[in-house]
Amino acid sequence: MPDRHQQEKEQFRRLFGWRGLDRFEERFQILESFLKLEGHVSLAQIADQVRQDGLRVDNEFLLQCMEQLCRLGFASQVVFDRDETILYEHRQLGVHHDHMICTKCGAIIEFKDDDLEDLQKKMAAKYGFFMLQHKMEIYGLCEQCMAQRGHLIPLSRARIGEKVEIVNVAAGRKMQMRFASMGLRTGIFVEIISSAIGGQIVIASDCNRLILCAGMASKIWVRPEKRPEGISNDGTGGESLPFFNESLPITRMAPGKQGSIARVNGGHFSRRRLGKMGFHQGVIVRVINSSPSSDSIEVMVRGHRFFLSKKDASKIFVENITP
Repeated sequence: MPDRHQQEKEQFRRLFGWRGLDRFEERFQILESFLKLEGHVSLAQIADQVRQDGLRVDNEFLLQCMEQLCRLGFASQVVFDRDETILYEHRQLGVHHDHMICTKCGAIIEFKDDDLEDLQKKMAAKYGFFMLQHKMEIYGLCEQCMAQRGHLIPLSRARIGEKVEIVNVAAGRKMQMRFASMGLRTGIFVEIISSAIGGQIVIASDCNRLILCAGMASKIWVRPEKRPEGISNDGTGGESLPFFNESLPITRMAPGKQGSIARVNGGHFSRRRLGKMGFHQGVIVRVINSSPSSDSIEVMVRGHRFFLSKKDASKIFVENITP
């Protein structure tokens, strides 16, 4: 990889060093900083690396340089459906890969399969279609996130696009009757359509769409469509319901910790304002700086830094907290 990076830098100098490109050395340093970052990185991450390398440029110039690197074929711009954040990756000429994206932790896995590539070419030829370029994005849960879930989870923690089986309704008689009137009972499968601001969840049962609040969804315990071995159909699987760590407000997280947003509390306008800033259920948030003597807390979400008042930060609850 270092040899390829050196080749890229030499090509950049050879192609543009003699053309009188304005601020050439700064643009070249930005390329060097970018090549140090492997994987998929946001503009904010590139800016951090550029600052670490001792270069001081404004975000507008940095954005202009990255757009130029994309036009020249040194970088590629990608946007995944998970949170629509613009990311950049090193474009290696003659090398194609596809992506798997974890909707829980945001991990991005690159993969390449020759049989899949051949199949795509055959399908294009079958329909008389001349393929110029293509990409494949697979959304789901990575191995680490699946290992944390256990066999049963509350419906509120199922992911968008997942199909799950209801195995237990942990509610009183009246609530169980209400669920039954909605067609939600043990043994049926439901599909997660979307998770709205405020913790509401939209599900599909047969051809019916239903909207549940977070409290109702948390009382319904489900398992993935593919049943793990050794689990029975009695609604409990012969084992006790798994214990899940409670979510914590951001104000109780130490600097450097990160996790996924479980819910955003507060009134409608407060949730809407935080939602416009990118604070949605399932999005990864990291605490940058927090001091007991300060009235604000610095966090990063979707590649952007924000200073939140501790009042606002206390409304954002995070789960699966990791270093």
